[in-house]
Amino acid sequence: MASPPLAVSSRPRGGTRQAIIEADVRRLIARELHDRVAQTLTGMLVDVEVFKTEPVGWDDVLEQLNTIQDSTRLVLNSLRQLLHDLRGEETLGDSFVDGVGELVTRFEERTRISARLKVLPGWPETLTPPASLNLYRIIEEALANVRMHSGANAVSITLLARSDNELSVMVVDDGRGVETDEARRLGLGTVGMKERAVLLGGVLQIESRVGDGTTVRGTFPRDLLTRRLPFDPDSSSSKEIHS
Repeated sequence: MASPPLAVSSRPRGGTRQAIIEADVRRLIARELHDRVAQTLTGMLVDVEVFKTEPVGWDDVLEQLNTIQDSTRLVLNSLRQLLHDLRGEETLGDSFVDGVGELVTRFEERTRISARLKVLPGWPETLTPPASLNLYRIIEEALANVRMHSGANAVSITLLARSDNELSVMVVDDGRGVETDEARRLGLGTVGMKERAVLLGGVLQIESRVGDGTTVRGTFPRDLLTRRLPFDPDSSSSKEIHS
C-alpha cells in the first residue's frame, strides 16, 4: 500500500504567522525535491534518450545500465538526505569546500565537461550550516543547467571574497549561451537558486549572451555566511582544484 502524500495545507491556520511558516515549508520542500531528485531523474531520461539514438553493443548496454543504477542510487540517497534535513539535522558543516570539490569531480566524470574549482584568498575556512547547504545547492543547480542546456566544453566554479564584507560564488561556462529576457518566465531551478540566495541575504544574477557562455554569480554578506571575523587577505591562500 502506497504511503499517503505529504500534506502541507495551503489554508492559513492560526493567523498570518502560521501561513508564512507553511508557505516557507512548501517552498523548501519544492526546492529540495527539484534540486536533489528531479534534476537527477531528468538527467537519466536525457541519457536514455541519447543512448537510444546511438549504435551500441552489449558492453555499451551494460555500461548504460550501470549508469542508470548509479543514478537511481543517487536519487534514493538524496531522498534519504532530504528526510534527514527536514528533521533539522545539519549537513556539510565545515566541509563545504571539500563537498563542492567532490561535486565538481563527479560532474566532470559524468559529463566529460572539463570542470575546475578555484578557492581564492579570503574565502572563509568555515561557513554556517545553512550557508553551506544553500550555496552547495546553488552550485549544484548551476552545474545541472550547464550539463543539460549549455553545450559547454568547460566550466569553472570560483569562491572568492569580493571585499571585507562580501563573498561571491561564480559558475562560468563556455557554452552556447542564451538570451536573458526578463519577461520570460523563470524555470523552477532558477527560481530555487534565487530563493536560496535571498535566504542568505544575497542576490543571484545570471548573465548570458548567445554564443558567449553563461555566468551565474551569487553575492552575499560575509557576516551572514560566517558570523566570524572579517576578511584577512593574509590568512588564506588560493586553491585550485582540477577534476
